[in-house]
Amino acid sequence: MIKFKNNLLIKNIIILLVSGAIAKVLGMIGKIIYTRIAGVNVVSLYTLITPTLMLIISITQFSFPISISKISAEEKYKNKDILKNAIAIGFIIDAFLIILVLISASFIASMLHNKALTPAILSVSVIIPFITISSIQRGFLHGKENMAPASITNITEEIVKVLLIVLFLPFAIAKSDITAVIFIILFNVITEITSIIIMQKAINKKYINDNIKSSLNKELIKEILSISAPTTLVRLISSVGFFLEPIILTSTLLQTGFSSNYITLEYGVINSYIIPLLSIPTFFSGSIASALLPNITKLYTHQKYKEFNKKLLKLLLLSILVGFICLSVILLFPEELLILIYNINFGVHYIYLIGPFFLLLYIQPTLSVALQAMGKTNKLFLTSTVSMILKYSVLYIFGKLGFGMNALIFSIITGIIVTTSLVIFIVLKEINKKI
Repeated sequence: MIKFKNNLLIKNIIILLVSGAIAKVLGMIGKIIYTRIAGVNVVSLYTLITPTLMLIISITQFSFPISISKISAEEKYKNKDILKNAIAIGFIIDAFLIILVLISASFIASMLHNKALTPAILSVSVIIPFITISSIQRGFLHGKENMAPASITNITEEIVKVLLIVLFLPFAIAKSDITAVIFIILFNVITEITSIIIMQKAINKKYINDNIKSSLNKELIKEILSISAPTTLVRLISSVGFFLEPIILTSTLLQTGFSSNYITLEYGVINSYIIPLLSIPTFFSGSIASALLPNITKLYTHQKYKEFNKKLLKLLLLSILVGFICLSVILLFPEELLILIYNINFGVHYIYLIGPFFLLLYIQPTLSVALQAMGKTNKLFLTSTVSMILKYSVLYIFGKLGFGMNALIFSIITGIIVTTSLVIFIVLKEINKKI
């Protein structure tokens, strides 16, 4: 029997779960404070810009938490080289992305049917380089199976965010709703800086030797790109879809007689209150996935397929069990939880409609990590593409047919079912090849 103290995987999962739970509680407290201070108008405006923000963050991160984690776990390159080459790639991407945001901000705002959002979109460019650095650091530490520093930053980020909301958001709201949205976006700069400082101290202390020189390495750059590029394409498919979602929804619903205010308000309720509430259990599956990647990568690399399959199955069952318990509580007490967390009592019918399907969503992170460990990231690109096409086809068709906001609900359900089904099929197919 393996002793707990020697089982690094279990230890890392525990660290991630405990820190994730604390961060989630702090995040919920922050969400309560944020929604009550901001009000429905600011929340709805921020929700409208969120898809654009998530798209930019996905490109900025360039899947560094996954690629750098995998490469640092394999220990083929010097630590300094890994960090230097990743940062060089990241900053080149950042330069192009900042220019693109500055050029396209006004166009994006007009596509969202709200030109007032232009300065808020422009403010996103400020946070880009900070996200790049923290993503690389996080991936590096996860690859070394040192989860504590990155886990601490999850907690500190939430604490700093709450303080910033309490201290500065009321002042911003007094100026205007758009100013408040800009402040919420720029708060990310402060939270990312605190994370960068904490993680860099941990890296310098244990993994960096000042006497060892670092250099640009073509093979290392190729390897980072070979993992990051396809994985980022997968995320971009989702982010592009998320970016197009409010545009498709707004266009189709306006054409079928729904008002702009109704669309903004209901879309804000679904994406700011309902989806986050139902997504609470994903912190567990996300923690499992983060801890699992370096561990199962080594098992698969060393052709220990039976052990690989065994660990994957156990952790999938664990994700389902915890997800089922959490989801049951949400479905039994939806109104009470909405009032407790967000101080609202509308949108309960949306929870009953999409809630049961979220059980499938809770196993996606672990399944995706399994494919990444197998080196089958290109398969994730295929599943995301198919899922996005079907999801937003459903949104457009049902929107045109006059189903109103239920068109969005049906599209979310379609996306969850298609993505999870395809990933399960691919994972089982790859596992069977090795048995």
